[in-house]
Amino acid sequence: LRNFAKSNADTCMTQQPRVKKGQRVKTGELLADGASTYQGELSLGQNVLAAFMCWEGANYEDAVIISQRLMEDDRYTSIHIENYSMDVRETKLGPEIITQDIPNVGEEKLSNLDEEGIILIGAEVSAGDILVGKISPKGESDLSAEERLLKAIFGEKARDV
Repeated sequence: LRNFAKSNADTCMTQQPRVKKGQRVKTGELLADGASTYQGELSLGQNVLAAFMCWEGANYEDAVIISQRLMEDDRYTSIHIENYSMDVRETKLGPEIITQDIPNVGEEKLSNLDEEGIILIGAEVSAGDILVGKISPKGESDLSAEERLLKAIFGEKARDV
């Protein structure tokens, strides 16, 4: 059986067994249920009472009213699975490093990274979140005008600013 497998729509598929290990089964007996079946019968979607109506200045085409309970019970939420890969390369100035300590990035942006700089398992992420903390060595030619000025004033300690 497949648990937490990625579907073609990038959602999460899970199958639950309906028989126990060692149990004798007959021809045609239900073995497992999945996301689209319940007790062996096709079960697509959920019945919901919805209203298409004017609401707070929107016309009937812009407002679909559903129950607050549907939102609280997570009835219409889904888990999406994406697979990302990243290469760590050797550069002319040295190797790239995966770390949680990324300069000039706030703590709130790094809160979902583990000690090694990789996103925590089960963390909720959204657009713009850092998934892997990777830093590359920076040469003198890569410095901006402000960074060159800081280096001229503070020397090597300018890297920490």
